[in-house]
Amino acid sequence: MAESLDERLSRLLLLVPYVLRHPGATVEEICERFGITKKQLASDVGLLFLCGRPGYGPGDLIEAEIVGNQVSIRTAEYFDKPLRLTAAEGLALYSGAQGLLAAGSGDESLRRAIQRLEDALGKEVLARVTVGFDTPPALRSVNEALDKKRRLQIVYQSTSKEEVTERKVDPWAVFVSSGKWYLTCWCHMVSHERVFRVDRIKTAEILDETAEVPIGLDASSLEAVYTRGPESIEVVLDLAPEAAFWVTRYYPLEATEEQPDGWLRVTLFAGGMAWLERLLLSLGKDVRILKPEGLRERIRNLACEVAERYRPS
Repeated sequence: MAESLDERLSRLLLLVPYVLRHPGATVEEICERFGITKKQLASDVGLLFLCGRPGYGPGDLIEAEIVGNQVSIRTAEYFDKPLRLTAAEGLALYSGAQGLLAAGSGDESLRRAIQRLEDALGKEVLARVTVGFDTPPALRSVNEALDKKRRLQIVYQSTSKEEVTERKVDPWAVFVSSGKWYLTCWCHMVSHERVFRVDRIKTAEILDETAEVPIGLDASSLEAVYTRGPESIEVVLDLAPEAAFWVTRYYPLEATEEQPDGWLRVTLFAGGMAWLERLLLSLGKDVRILKPEGLRERIRNLACEVAERYRPS
């Protein structure tokens, strides 16, 4: 089973302080303690050697190496001082933590962390800030299904407000964008990945069936299409009628325009490429990529790579 990015990051955050507290720790000792192979440890040490703070000079990077049979990690002097959040960073962290709590994803440890943030920020700062979230009724069931890795039976009302469907979905992740909660999942009705706005889910029943979640799923890449900012990518596509039918119902679009040949021209913004690449690969021959320049060639090359990967040996 491939190791996820979250698993590796969690291990590194534990490995560094462990080695610092245990000078002279051997390769075998560390591998046994963290349940990894010597190859994984060597890869971790190589990655740590590239980590540090901006500037990335000799005094800014972590010094990590394997000398003989021992792992050595030395950190720059700035690690010796307690890190302090700026007021802006503290407020951003506080808002995010409140969002998790409002979504029903928090526990007592999160509540304690929020209390400490409140104490650190002070009443004077918090008095000028209001953190509020519109929590859809179905969000609690969606989060519970995610925690238990259970399939959901949902009744969903489409963007058009005219179509109500009942379907089974395997929840993958939830996220907030532009003040709205979204569920990324595998929809069994269409046998494909879909994104649903949680406030349009009329009912959500947790089933006694295990949800199938892709191994190594990077949830952070799933929200890219909804993130509009200075670095967002404007994408213009022509969609075949069948593809246009479901894309217009499940993804936020900036503009749509009917074409003489029956296809639909759509404009959308993507905050990153991962989500966009998956969408375009899944559309196949039902999409014509008009903008940005170079995207068509990029998707063609990706499609060739995927085809080569599954070519019979």
